[in-house]
Amino acid sequence: MPDASHIIRAAGLTDWVLPGRKYPGVLPEGVRDYYCYTRDGGHSLLVVLENEYRHGAPPERFVVPAPVKMVLREGYRLRDGYLWANLPYTKDIGLAVREEDIEY
Repeated sequence: MPDASHIIRAAGLTDWVLPGRKYPGVLPEGVRDYYCYTRDGGHSLLVVLENEYRHGAPPERFVVPAPVKMVLREGYRLRDGYLWANLPYTKDIGLAVREEDIEY
């Protein structure tokens, strides 16, 4: 099972993730392993965008750091060592994040 540091490296997010941060709230069991803190998005979870994923491709190609509140609200599932979610996303804009979901 890949850990967060592997997913961060494989997804090319190393320069965006600030290590050593902790989420101020309680994260559900199983979700804690996918927590990260990004420079531009704050408290996030590393998720594979299930709605963008192409069968047979490495899941890391479809990983984005999404706000914790957004993932918990929209729903997620654990599969094959990754956190998967269907989140509002377009290639032009990226994630359609609500202002109230962003936590720094």
